Amino acid sequence: MFLLIDADGRFPLGDDGEPKLFHTPPATTDITSHVHVSPNVTAARVHGVDAADLAGPAGATGDARTHASHPLAARAVGLVNARERTRFDPADGSEVRWGDDGIVARGATGRPIFPRLDPCVIGLVEDPAGERILLVENSRRPGYLTLAAGYVDVGETLEAAFAREVWEETGRRVSDVRYVRSQPWPLSGALMLGMAARTADTDAQAPTDGELTRTVWASRDELDSLTLAAEGTIARALIDYWADIPNTPTPEGAHPWR
Repeated sequence: MFLLIDADGRFPLGDDGEPKLFHTPPATTDITSHVHVSPNVTAARVHGVDAADLAGPAGATGDARTHASHPLAARAVGLVNARERTRFDPADGSEVRWGDDGIVARGATGRPIFPRLDPCVIGLVEDPAGERILLVENSRRPGYLTLAAGYVDVGETLEAAFAREVWEETGRRVSDVRYVRSQPWPLSGALMLGMAARTADTDAQAPTDGELTRTVWASRDELDSLTLAAEGTIARALIDYWADIPNTPTPEGAHPWR
């Protein structure tokens, strides 16, 4: 069976919303990359046809954003992207050959090269009472509110990385930083690591790095009136999870919803 990904990174969906699988690729498609993502499924990059056309009359399609938590789709997009992005051994510049499963590539020296996976922290920042969370609008992706995020630096723990990113982006100091959950993000080859923390800084305490257009404090009652990160993203999952948990702060300041 084939899971077909078009040049824009989209794949057709069936009537059940699952990635649509094909016994054989249509004759009009041109396959440039393929990888076995499971014993019975091969993911393939196709050109000459759009995912909407492959989907049939309904024309429903998905991508790495809408199906980031779908095991098969995330693996398919991630491994096809890795195969296309890593074509040469960074040690000697020789062209690499990928195994059929897309997990290991080897150049002239035979040294194994694995798909790159970049750890990225993203998370909730609550006020001391746990009644509001800090939402942000990214200047490169305007139009909706999401959560502070950034890549883990060399030598950092997840907790230190999240505290640094919140400080750099919002000018706020955080405490009680904890890991919550994760999500693959094959769109960029990242692993999103969901965090949570609290801050006593209602306003920014230092100049920021300019990545954000604005920051917004929002209560549970205000979330429905805001344009939030898309369904299926870890940002939205964290926001929705927080919104559904009753506000019962503990004397120790720990997060009661975890």
